Amino acid sequence: MIVTLSNLVRNSSFMRRSFVIRIWIRLCVCALTLCPYVLLAEVQSATKAEKWDRRYSGAHYLYGTEPVEFLKQNVARFNKGKALVLAAGEGRNAVYLAQQGFQVTAIDLSAKGLEKCQQLAKKKKVRVKTVVADVNSYDLGENQYDLVTNFYFYDSAIFPKVMTALKPGGYFVLQTFSLDQPMPNRFGPRNPAYLVKPNELLGYFLNYRIRHYEDTFVDLNEGMHQGRAAVIRLIVEKEGVL
Repeated sequence: MIVTLSNLVRNSSFMRRSFVIRIWIRLCVCALTLCPYVLLAEVQSATKAEKWDRRYSGAHYLYGTEPVEFLKQNVARFNKGKALVLAAGEGRNAVYLAQQGFQVTAIDLSAKGLEKCQQLAKKKKVRVKTVVADVNSYDLGENQYDLVTNFYFYDSAIFPKVMTALKPGGYFVLQTFSLDQPMPNRFGPRNPAYLVKPNELLGYFLNYRIRHYEDTFVDLNEGMHQGRAAVIRLIVEKEGVL
């Protein structure tokens, strides 16, 4: 059998084309496999946004216009600078921080909620930057904020990027319902996935300074949050520990 140079060139070219086609087919298969999951996530996000838009559509403020008491109790310990308010809702905590001299960005799924945030900010004569976005997928950046707050929204998947978004020496403040919440009152989530287990939060911040941790019962007076509530309170400083 005699193999000529032209045959080798043709065979080589054919093999390259075959390889490219196989790779292209595999990429298409992967895209088709992942596409339903991407679309599902987008649909779920849109559905949640619509749900909260409906809840915030009334003229009244669902949880009132005063900030979370835990934030008021501790605001003096935080450096005045850039603050990021996650799941800001109608903006009561964001507007309060702006009143205290922070440069505030408020993020929430609900455009309606953030519209009311802007209305409240205008009434209080302060400025708040609002971003309509899903906290889970939004890029929070790196070393951007002196303070990040998270009230009544629980998803541990966001904690790593929250700590990345903080400047060194910055603080993360959280208050949310604990697993005991269904016992004292009817408000708050019932799904255990959205309730914090005892000591669960501590494990997520072992490399940082936990400045405050509380697993307690408090009396709430926050619009729909009226009465006894089981909450977890946490303050973490972005300061490394040995």
